[in-house]
Amino acid sequence: MSSRVVQGLAAVQVVAGRRDPTAPLSVGTISRELGVTLSSASRLCSELEAAGFLGRGDAYGTYRLGRDAIRLSGGAAAPFARTVRFALTLAAQQTGETVFLTARSAGGIRVIDSVESLWTLHSPADVGDLVADERSAVMRTATAAAVESPEPWVESTIGMSVEIAAPVLTPAGAHVAVVALRLPINRVGQNLPRARRAVVTARRTIERSLAEWIDEPRSPEPDLAAPAGASALEAAFRILRHFAAGPDTVAGTARAVGLRPDRTLRLIESCRRAGFVWANRDQSRYGLGWIVHGWYRAAAAPTIVAGGKPLAAEIANRTRTCGFITVLKGMRSFTLVEELEMAGDGLQMSSWLGRAHPIIGSDGGPTLLMDFGAQEVTQLFPTRHTAHELDVFLKRVRRVDRDGVLSMQAFEDAGIVSVSAPVRDSSGTVAAAACVVGTTQYMQANAAEVEAAARELAERVSALLR
Repeated sequence: MSSRVVQGLAAVQVVAGRRDPTAPLSVGTISRELGVTLSSASRLCSELEAAGFLGRGDAYGTYRLGRDAIRLSGGAAAPFARTVRFALTLAAQQTGETVFLTARSAGGIRVIDSVESLWTLHSPADVGDLVADERSAVMRTATAAAVESPEPWVESTIGMSVEIAAPVLTPAGAHVAVVALRLPINRVGQNLPRARRAVVTARRTIERSLAEWIDEPRSPEPDLAAPAGASALEAAFRILRHFAAGPDTVAGTARAVGLRPDRTLRLIESCRRAGFVWANRDQSRYGLGWIVHGWYRAAAAPTIVAGGKPLAAEIANRTRTCGFITVLKGMRSFTLVEELEMAGDGLQMSSWLGRAHPIIGSDGGPTLLMDFGAQEVTQLFPTRHTAHELDVFLKRVRRVDRDGVLSMQAFEDAGIVSVSAPVRDSSGTVAAAACVVGTTQYMQANAAEVEAAARELAERVSALLR
């Protein structure tokens, strides 16, 4: 049944490997992508839905990424999510260009994380994008030959964009991802050396985190008996969930998932063919492919917009405030959701929807950076600001980390107080800031109620992402 496993995992990737894996995809489209009959695709999707890897779309005969798949994705990325976000954000901050991470799968090479340049003219890379041009530095880096390059990076020029890429390897040499940077050709003269250094530094930062995680001893797991009559796909999903907690040998995996070693090896090889598992060069240990890491990231923004808007409206209406949900975009806060209630007779709050704001002046700025330590925040902090401004910002980061909620006077807007709390995704890292904003007089008079409301909004949006 190895072909069934490959086909099933390919179907998951057809749905998951998009900019918005929560959008409905028809079973007809899935059948065409897989090259199978409509009835076969329908049966396959039903099995994947039962396993939690796909979910029903709103329209009949459509599917979206399932909650179990998002949990698997976030859980697998959890050991590296904070480090990856810091490494990419620092490289983007140092260069001003788009920095991203890609991983291989049977369907090609896809972007699994990205910090896009905030320049008006830039070279884009969004989570879920397919890298298909064979001239691409990312494509060349994803081959064994690229690792033998005399430089620690590979470069290519396609159209008006230059791409610089470097492989992310395990200590044993397994290829798990590619760090890359794109910049317009007109900025190459002033930015190329800096861009090369930034890519190499980001790669090494991620590899250190990967090495530390692999070296951590795994907690012994009890022997488990596989459910009687478990299908090949069900058994494969058990193996993927096991690898999400860390790499293992065939024998260790067989004991953990309750399967015979020979069947375990066949299923692992099927998962490798589908692009969901990587192996050491000597095939002594296997791990979950990083293509999975992109799923929860791609699902986050559309989930926040769709599910967060009614929640923000409910909180704002109840507390007579304005509600916002913001995410980190480089070193700026970007508003995904807003609910603008009346701030008082004769007053109106300006809209921030779809707009980016410098992190130091944003309502949820310290909350969005609370996963990072003081040294990391200092490296990321824009150099145009003073040491005093950095010190004030760091104190706010420490306060929200300690209390789980942050009240502060607006940096540049007199008469406004904001209260923010962290929204966490399935990796456990901060994905957004839930902000409740109102006039200073009102917020001070109702401080306890508003802080509780900000926590509630953050917790309810976090639940949508897990």
